[in-house]
Amino acid sequence: MESKFNHIESLCASEPKLTNSTQAHKNPIVASSTFKFNTIDEGVEIFKSQPGHHVYTRYGNPGIESVAQKIADLESFGLGFSSFGLLTSSGMAALFTAISANCKENTLLVSQGNLYGGTTELLQKIIAGKGVSICLTDLSDLAETENLFKTKSYSNAILLIETPSNPTLQCLDLEALCALARQYGAMVVVDNTFATPILQQPLAFGADIVVHSTTKYIHGHGLSTGGALVFRDENLFKKAWEIMKLVGCNCNPYDAWLINTGMKTLALRINQQSNNALFLAEQLSDHPQISSVNYPGLKSHPSNKIASKQMRSFGAMVSFSVGKTLSDAKSFCNHLKYCSIAPSLGETDSMILHPATMSHLKVDSETRKYYGITDNLIRLSVGLEHPQDILDDIDQALKFI
Repeated sequence: MESKFNHIESLCASEPKLTNSTQAHKNPIVASSTFKFNTIDEGVEIFKSQPGHHVYTRYGNPGIESVAQKIADLESFGLGFSSFGLLTSSGMAALFTAISANCKENTLLVSQGNLYGGTTELLQKIIAGKGVSICLTDLSDLAETENLFKTKSYSNAILLIETPSNPTLQCLDLEALCALARQYGAMVVVDNTFATPILQQPLAFGADIVVHSTTKYIHGHGLSTGGALVFRDENLFKKAWEIMKLVGCNCNPYDAWLINTGMKTLALRINQQSNNALFLAEQLSDHPQISSVNYPGLKSHPSNKIASKQMRSFGAMVSFSVGKTLSDAKSFCNHLKYCSIAPSLGETDSMILHPATMSHLKVDSETRKYYGITDNLIRLSVGLEHPQDILDDIDQALKFI
């Protein structure tokens, strides 16, 4: 075929023409930082009509947007209304974007004291520096939570909820807290990372924004880093999109593709992992060297009734106390043979973490202990192995304390 160029260098620099004879069965990765316009006038109109039209991948990309909307569709599945999704570079970026989209002058942010350690750091070191008043309390105490809204001076309010909580697995009453927030004009942001939309849909209870670290269960294979936001309100979605665009914390096309690939087995994975976790929680509850087990599926767990009301199953996270001291916890972790010591969760293999020295290291020790994050607490992300193999590994490691 004759070239349209007169020089070979021009052919080298050009894009080859795509020659699809049929449509690809799987969505391709749109690995382009920019999108071209046919005319200047077309470019002007596309720049005016944002978000939703493609100019530059920081603004939006077909592959990223399709995965973001898929997560939004999961969160609103069967609820009778549509929702809007964004993908970010990490779960922390998603949380920062969600909060920033709702920050105004004289904002009060109310949340729980037993948050993921990184979230606590974000609130205290970054968000508080923007003039936001941060109040951490026990959100299971509705009277005390309401008292904060009653007594604090604010013109704008956010209620941030993490349920189940990391790592004590406390479940908070979404319906009651969302109703309380509406009464006082507060925007509700819910971190649904541990439950996923397969087990829990916060939008059904009145949440305004749902946040995920897609790095965890939604991708589920430990090969990508990302975050997601889901909105009920389109205007709020557009406001968050603008923050994401200007800060530059968007997801990238390859991670979005990986997230979607993992999501295809999300329901299968989280349901099986939840079954495995329940088995392990029940077995560990009877172990003489384990003083306590946190799992909302246990009748003995303080959150069992709430979890039974708002979750379809109880999730794949378990935490438990081994021995009595920090030394006992370290010895236990160091003698595990199959469970990996790793600072993440939600993958296909089981992962152990020691919150006091890892995820919650920078949280004040008295605050940690008050919320049950003791020096001998272990967090277990239960994988897809046969649960007896996981139990055998835990059992042999306990013999060294």
